Amino acid sequence: MDFTQRLKWIEQALNAEQTDHLQSPAENRILGLQGSSASPIQLPLKNISLFRPEHYEPGYAYPLVIWLHSDGGSEHDLHQIMPQISLRNYMGLSFRAPAINPAAPDNGYHWPDSHLFAAQFMENIQKTVLELSKVLNIHEDRIYLGATGSGCSMATKLLLKSPHFFAGAALFNGNFSDKDFQKTAGASLKRNRVLLDRRSTAQSDSKHSAQWLGRMWETTGADIQTVNSLKTETTQESELFSLLDRWIMEGISTAWLV
Repeated sequence: MDFTQRLKWIEQALNAEQTDHLQSPAENRILGLQGSSASPIQLPLKNISLFRPEHYEPGYAYPLVIWLHSDGGSEHDLHQIMPQISLRNYMGLSFRAPAINPAAPDNGYHWPDSHLFAAQFMENIQKTVLELSKVLNIHEDRIYLGATGSGCSMATKLLLKSPHFFAGAALFNGNFSDKDFQKTAGASLKRNRVLLDRRSTAQSDSKHSAQWLGRMWETTGADIQTVNSLKTETTQESELFSLLDRWIMEGISTAWLV
């Protein structure tokens, strides 16, 4: 598939999402929360998942974790991930990647390595959060990206495109692309926090090393922490999610002290 065909395919995938008027399960749940609200909820994408914390308190503005699944996953992964992070501390939101291999549809969904898609996807994320904020109390300054595998590559593109929308990103066992840091001249993440797993690497076919990846993150100016700096030995995936909870909460505590 050449570049022009790929762009056309991405555009078709986005249009298919946006023109499908069937309500998703997440949309149905939101409608249940809506009650007599005068503002109808109109989600720009169909295939999303929403996690509402236990004992939800409408008067409290919750941090939001936007989870990007790895290759082969889907938006439904959110319901396994969020309870491992925290049952009470966060809202959770996840989107389905648009790409699927026609030759192997059972292999699940994949994120395109495209800045064009990332820009359009970012617009839909912002619209979705705006719509959800009509019925759910989301803290606009505490929106974090969380990702694993190839979701880390997409999360990097999103964070660099819209650093003022996100507080930061936690990237676990990530696969990154040479393109992630392209088209970001002048982008500054001085206000953003980034949590990196030491297992994160560039894609296997990349000429760049994990050391190159570390240097590229350093050039963004972000406040970078590694999982190792929080806990010397972290082998279980569940431990990573517990560290994510701790990392976000430490950022909130620091903000209170400033």
